[in-house]
Amino acid sequence: MSDALERKGFTVGKPFSYIIFIGWALMTILPLFWMAYSSFKSNEELTRNIYAFPRDLFDNRNDEYMVIAPSLNLIMPDEVKANTADYLLLESTTIAPNRQLLVQFVPKADLDPELASRTRGDRVVVNELPRKYQRRISRSTMSFNYRSAFIRGELPKKILNSIIYTAVSTFSMVFLSLMIGFAVSKLPFPRLSALVIGLIGLGYLISTNSVIIPLFLMLTRVGLTDTRIGMILVYTAFGIPMSTLLASQFIKGLPDSLVESAEIDGASTFRAFLSIIVPMTVPVIITISIINALGIWNEFLLVLVLASSEATKSLPVGVYSFSSLTSTQLGWQLAALVLATAPAMIVYFSFNRRITQGVVAGAVKE
Repeated sequence: MSDALERKGFTVGKPFSYIIFIGWALMTILPLFWMAYSSFKSNEELTRNIYAFPRDLFDNRNDEYMVIAPSLNLIMPDEVKANTADYLLLESTTIAPNRQLLVQFVPKADLDPELASRTRGDRVVVNELPRKYQRRISRSTMSFNYRSAFIRGELPKKILNSIIYTAVSTFSMVFLSLMIGFAVSKLPFPRLSALVIGLIGLGYLISTNSVIIPLFLMLTRVGLTDTRIGMILVYTAFGIPMSTLLASQFIKGLPDSLVESAEIDGASTFRAFLSIIVPMTVPVIITISIINALGIWNEFLLVLVLASSEATKSLPVGVYSFSSLTSTQLGWQLAALVLATAPAMIVYFSFNRRITQGVVAGAVKE
């Protein structure tokens, strides 16, 4: 019986393997699913029941608002600031009450006289408003966490910084690692190449946590703390060791005759590198780019320590900024987490096969 099962491909270990893989998948997917739907829950709802599906922000047609007066802490559109007397300022009494976080601005000219005459402290139900404003308030309430994260957390600036750090640092480390990999793999300096690759391998073993204080002091001395160029240099330096090891392993598998033929034809070493080596290393270039780009996009500690102003902080620090000693805006934080996680997941799943091919390229000799 056991022989028949083995011939059909059944082994005792298979069920356990499937159980482990399914468990691992659930451990990975369920937190992401919870984060996605919880980003549409109000802070009060998350505090009441952290695992329930969102309701407060979606079931909003019967929400009650209170008429408030303008204040210095209230964020208002420019047209409202210029003519506050022409608008009814309505603050939600159920979502972030008394904190002026969810406020609607309705022109009095579009309301009937009874509604337009209501004053500070009076109550207004969403269903009492014209349908146009009911729909607008419904949409703005459902997107409350995302709008608040963008506006109050200044996420556009932080997203731009993350894009700059990721793009420039990734390009720099790819280009430098390819040059170093070409030098240690193809140029006739074996002893020097062994020394260089050994030092680079040693750099790969150094963790960020172990050098964060001396790194901060060094950058402070040269005036590069809290600057974009300082962050780019740090990210490039930390990414070069792994990138060089991958690039040198791949380039080592390329035929030496390609470089020799280029030299015979009169090409310089740099010309041979650009015209022959770079086009042939596209698989490992993609792998290095994706691995380092994802790492920089999600990096938190370095930018937290080295970037102190809002102008230089990146998206992960922007997510953290919604937490303080006095309160935490969980809904806004989860919305920012979704915005930070979604691009990384899209890139990873789009290029997952490319990453695998680039990592193993050159490791197997034909």
